[in-house]
Amino acid sequence: MGEIQVVAFRVGNEEFCLEISKIREIKEMMPITRVPNAPDYVEGVINLRGQITPVFNLKKKLGYYEDEDLSNKKIIIAEVKGEIIGIIVDAVSDVVTLTEDQIEPTPKTLASRMDTRFIKGIAKINNGERLLVMVDLEKLFGDEW
Repeated sequence: MGEIQVVAFRVGNEEFCLEISKIREIKEMMPITRVPNAPDYVEGVINLRGQITPVFNLKKKLGYYEDEDLSNKKIIIAEVKGEIIGIIVDAVSDVVTLTEDQIEPTPKTLASRMDTRFIKGIAKINNGERLLVMVDLEKLFGDEW
């Protein structure tokens, strides 16, 4: 039975997770330079050790209303299709080791009503008391380049 390590994080009241292998680091909020005419979920770019890196607001990308300032947020630095990007999330909680039997496919009733291509599955932790939506970054941001 294979195991997978994920980093759990919060966007709004929901918990999501990303495979740890896709994550480079987690940063505190830092100055972001806006880019003119970018989609609303593109917050701008940051200077990450000399490399200009695009930063996306996951809350906006997922369709949540963003009503607070970004100062307390975290930036997850991740690799998508060979590119380094930053993803703004509300909070990063912990690293979780999942087994394959803890991961359920996305319910078909949801898939027929909304775009769930970027959801790899739902992870059940503590006998289902805690649910993590597994995000597929390549499907979520793959159209960006």
